Amino acid sequence: MERAAAIASSAEAIRRHGDHNILIEAGPTPVIDRLATLAERPRGGPLDGWTFVAKDMIDVAGLPTTRGSALYGTQEALTTAPCVETLEGAGALLVGKANQHEFAWGITSENPHWGDVRNPRHAHLAPGGSSGGTAAALAAGIARFGLGTDTGGSVRIPASCCGVVGLRPSAGAVPCAGVAPLAPMFDVVGPMATSVADLTRVWEVLSGAPVDPTGSPAGWTIGVAEGCASAASFAALGAGLHEIALPYDILGPYWTIVGAQARRTHEATYPRNADGYSEGVRRKLHDAGRIGHAAYAAAVAELAAARARFADLTAGLDLLIMPTLGGSAPRVGCDEAAVRGEVGRITSVVSALGLPALAIGDLQLVADDEAAVLRAGLAWEALGEPVPRPR
Repeated sequence: MERAAAIASSAEAIRRHGDHNILIEAGPTPVIDRLATLAERPRGGPLDGWTFVAKDMIDVAGLPTTRGSALYGTQEALTTAPCVETLEGAGALLVGKANQHEFAWGITSENPHWGDVRNPRHAHLAPGGSSGGTAAALAAGIARFGLGTDTGGSVRIPASCCGVVGLRPSAGAVPCAGVAPLAPMFDVVGPMATSVADLTRVWEVLSGAPVDPTGSPAGWTIGVAEGCASAASFAALGAGLHEIALPYDILGPYWTIVGAQARRTHEATYPRNADGYSEGVRRKLHDAGRIGHAAYAAAVAELAAARARFADLTAGLDLLIMPTLGGSAPRVGCDEAAVRGEVGRITSVVSALGLPALAIGDLQLVADDEAAVLRAGLAWEALGEPVPRPR
């Protein structure tokens, strides 16, 4: 889409979805005014004219970084995160900062401070979390792509709930400088888009590595978990299928590490400013306070052993496929604490394993490297099948 048309389309979508709490702004006017200035940006680059949003865990100079909280965002960021600089250097146009679950710790993006993000595609469903605003911005047409963060499913769960595409890359593949942490061992920055083709192009810019679009799963051996409904599509592409079981025992050490690290990232504000937190995040931090050094060290060792066992069990498999969500998508107004364990059980296992994963709606592709999941996703997309809907 030509740059002026892309900017106009984004502005119209912002007006149309102004009551969806998708962006963290004081109403649509500041965003639309800022959009008008983007037309004067230097042209050129592989993403020239592509509009995008950044989750509000990510610094952008001149804009506040709220982390979806009432405790932050009183000052503008002084510098821009390298991941955003890379995209802007390729010609992409930043629309604004996307709303999210408070402190990136939750699966609904219902936010008491900045308003509950609404799902433009499935009004009865929450948009997922914690990168719900990013996914909703894509579904609403506010941006062509976006950046989220993913610790236990925060890119992939919203991708499923909003019917878009999201990539959780391996740790360190995208620099986390300028990105507020939750649990640094598992935190990653991941791109989201409305198609695998667009996502692949964005990933090539972020990673600096081209993805061969001609690759095919023909001849691959694919592990199928949780009765994945899309297995037949990969068989039609010439892949051999092999049923596998996910290692749910890895979730014990995973959640111990996440809780302990999250408690440390909040030590400057919790419990000193506990009243500034929502009840849900406050409860998570309180519970994490019970985790001591011995339990943490044991969890780290147990996680490493569980990863090694799973690597041995899946040796020889080229790809794993599974649903994105572990249960029904969260409904508007649900009790997040009651549903998050079931909804996020599959994405959390993949995070714990440290493997790259691509969510195409409620289809999740997992492999040892990002190029493999993107090639498989491009091949699946070429079949012309609709993005799998959430349950």
